[in-house]
Amino acid sequence: MKSKITVALFIFSLVSALSFDRAAAQTRFGVRGGVYLDQDDPFVGAHFLHQIQPRWMFNPNFEYVLVDRGSQFTINADLHYDLPSRSTTVFWLGGGLGISHFSVQDFNNTDLGLNLLMGASFGRRGTIPFVQVKVLVEDNSQLVLGGGITF
Repeated sequence: MKSKITVALFIFSLVSALSFDRAAAQTRFGVRGGVYLDQDDPFVGAHFLHQIQPRWMFNPNFEYVLVDRGSQFTINADLHYDLPSRSTTVFWLGGGLGISHFSVQDFNNTDLGLNLLMGASFGRRGTIPFVQVKVLVEDNSQLVLGGGITF
Protein backbone atom coordinates (compact mmCIF):
# COMPACT_ATOMS: atom_id res chain seq x y z
CA MET A 1 0.00 0.00 0.00
CA LYS A 2 2.78 2.44 0.93
CA SER A 3 4.61 1.79 -2.35
CA LYS A 4 1.42 2.58 -4.34
CA ILE A 5 1.05 5.85 -2.45
CA THR A 6 4.69 6.75 -3.03
CA VAL A 7 4.49 6.00 -6.76
CA ALA A 8 1.22 7.94 -7.16
CA LEU A 9 2.59 11.01 -5.37
CA PHE A 10 5.85 10.84 -7.35
CA ILE A 11 4.01 10.74 -10.69
CA PHE A 12 1.68 13.56 -9.65
CA SER A 13 4.63 15.70 -8.49
CA LEU A 14 6.58 15.02 -11.66
CA VAL A 15 3.68 15.98 -13.94
CA SER A 16 3.06 19.13 -11.89
CA ALA A 17 6.74 20.13 -11.95
CA LEU A 18 7.00 19.67 -15.70
CA SER A 19 3.95 21.81 -16.35
CA PHE A 20 5.05 24.87 -14.31
CA ASP A 21 5.03 28.16 -16.22
CA ARG A 22 8.11 29.76 -14.62
CA ALA A 23 7.15 33.30 -15.70
CA ALA A 24 3.72 33.09 -14.03
CA ALA A 25 4.86 31.14 -10.97
CA GLN A 26 3.84 32.59 -7.63
CA THR A 27 3.58 30.58 -4.42
CA ARG A 28 1.41 31.71 -1.53
CA PHE A 29 0.70 30.27 1.93
CA GLY A 30 -2.64 29.96 3.69
CA VAL A 31 -4.59 28.55 6.61
CA ARG A 32 -7.86 26.63 6.49
CA GLY A 33 -10.53 25.14 8.68
CA GLY A 34 -13.94 23.57 8.46
CA VAL A 35 -15.84 20.40 9.25
CA TYR A 36 -15.88 16.78 8.09
CA LEU A 37 -19.67 16.48 7.88
CA ASP A 38 -20.04 12.68 7.89
CA GLN A 39 -18.36 12.41 11.28
CA ASP A 40 -19.19 15.96 12.48
CA ASP A 41 -15.57 16.77 13.41
CA PRO A 42 -13.85 20.12 12.80
CA PHE A 43 -10.44 20.44 11.16
CA VAL A 44 -7.61 22.96 10.95
CA GLY A 45 -4.87 23.02 8.37
CA ALA A 46 -2.49 24.84 6.10
CA HIS A 47 -1.85 25.00 2.37
CA PHE A 48 0.31 26.37 -0.39
CA LEU A 49 -1.16 27.80 -3.57
CA HIS A 50 1.04 27.83 -6.66
CA GLN A 51 0.01 28.99 -10.13
CA ILE A 52 1.41 26.50 -12.67
CA GLN A 53 -0.35 27.86 -15.76
CA PRO A 54 -2.86 30.68 -16.26
CA ARG A 55 -5.97 29.61 -14.30
CA TRP A 56 -4.35 26.32 -13.13
CA MET A 57 -3.38 26.15 -9.45
CA PHE A 58 -1.46 23.48 -7.54
CA ASN A 59 -2.74 23.40 -3.95
CA PRO A 60 -0.94 20.93 -1.65
CA ASN A 61 -2.46 20.97 1.82
CA PHE A 62 -2.58 19.34 5.24
CA GLU A 63 -5.71 18.99 7.39
CA TYR A 64 -5.70 17.85 11.02
CA VAL A 65 -9.14 16.59 12.09
CA LEU A 66 -10.05 17.25 15.72
CA VAL A 67 -11.52 13.85 16.64
CA ASP A 68 -12.68 12.93 20.15
CA ARG A 69 -10.46 9.84 20.41
CA GLY A 70 -7.26 9.12 18.51
CA SER A 71 -5.90 11.23 15.68
CA GLN A 72 -6.82 11.84 12.06
CA PHE A 73 -5.16 13.85 9.33
CA THR A 74 -5.07 14.16 5.56
CA ILE A 75 -2.26 15.12 3.21
CA ASN A 76 -3.54 16.27 -0.17
CA ALA A 77 -2.05 17.11 -3.56
CA ASP A 78 -4.85 19.04 -5.25
CA LEU A 79 -5.06 20.85 -8.56
CA HIS A 80 -7.82 23.28 -9.48
CA TYR A 81 -8.91 25.34 -12.47
CA ASP A 82 -10.12 28.92 -11.97
CA LEU A 83 -13.19 29.48 -14.12
CA PRO A 84 -13.03 32.67 -16.23
CA SER A 85 -14.33 35.68 -14.29
CA ARG A 86 -14.38 39.45 -14.76
CA SER A 87 -14.90 40.13 -11.05
CA THR A 88 -12.75 39.58 -7.98
CA THR A 89 -14.84 36.50 -7.09
CA VAL A 90 -13.39 33.43 -8.78
CA PHE A 91 -15.14 30.05 -8.84
CA TRP A 92 -13.02 26.94 -9.33
CA LEU A 93 -13.23 23.18 -9.87
CA GLY A 94 -10.57 20.61 -9.14
CA GLY A 95 -9.38 17.31 -7.87
CA GLY A 96 -6.35 15.51 -6.56
CA LEU A 97 -4.91 12.71 -4.51
CA GLY A 98 -5.32 12.47 -0.78
CA ILE A 99 -3.78 10.33 1.93
CA SER A 100 -6.03 9.94 4.95
CA HIS A 101 -4.68 8.52 8.22
CA PHE A 102 -6.65 7.57 11.33
CA SER A 103 -5.34 5.99 14.50
CA VAL A 104 -6.74 5.20 17.93
CA GLN A 105 -4.87 3.10 20.50
CA ASP A 106 -3.55 0.02 18.61
CA PHE A 107 -5.64 0.58 15.45
CA ASN A 108 -4.14 2.43 12.46
CA ASN A 109 -5.64 2.94 9.01
CA THR A 110 -4.21 4.79 6.01
CA ASP A 111 -6.19 5.22 2.77
CA LEU A 112 -5.28 6.68 -0.60
CA GLY A 113 -8.24 8.50 -2.09
CA LEU A 114 -9.46 10.92 -4.70
CA ASN A 115 -10.44 14.51 -3.85
CA LEU A 116 -13.18 16.24 -5.84
CA LEU A 117 -13.33 20.00 -5.20
CA MET A 118 -15.31 23.11 -5.94
CA GLY A 119 -15.02 26.48 -4.35
CA ALA A 120 -14.84 30.24 -4.60
CA SER A 121 -12.12 32.77 -3.82
CA PHE A 122 -13.02 36.35 -2.95
CA GLY A 123 -10.20 38.51 -4.27
CA ARG A 124 -7.19 38.31 -6.53
CA ARG A 125 -4.48 40.18 -4.60
CA GLY A 126 -3.43 40.55 -0.99
CA THR A 127 -5.26 38.42 1.55
CA ILE A 128 -7.76 36.17 -0.24
CA PRO A 129 -10.56 34.40 1.67
CA PHE A 130 -12.09 31.27 0.13
CA VAL A 131 -14.76 28.62 0.70
CA GLN A 132 -14.57 25.03 -0.51
CA VAL A 133 -16.63 21.85 -0.77
CA LYS A 134 -14.61 18.65 -1.01
CA VAL A 135 -15.64 15.04 -1.46
CA LEU A 136 -13.00 12.56 -0.29
CA VAL A 137 -13.57 9.38 -2.30
CA GLU A 138 -11.96 6.50 -0.38
CA ASP A 139 -12.97 3.48 1.72
CA ASN A 140 -14.82 5.78 4.16
CA SER A 141 -15.79 8.65 1.85
CA GLN A 142 -16.33 12.06 3.43
CA LEU A 143 -18.04 15.35 2.58
CA VAL A 144 -15.96 18.27 3.81
CA LEU A 145 -16.94 21.94 4.06
CA GLY A 146 -14.13 24.38 4.57
CA GLY A 147 -12.76 27.82 4.15
CA GLY A 148 -9.71 29.82 4.87
CA ILE A 149 -7.39 32.63 3.93
CA THR A 150 -4.53 32.67 1.45
CA PHE A 151 -1.85 35.32 2.12
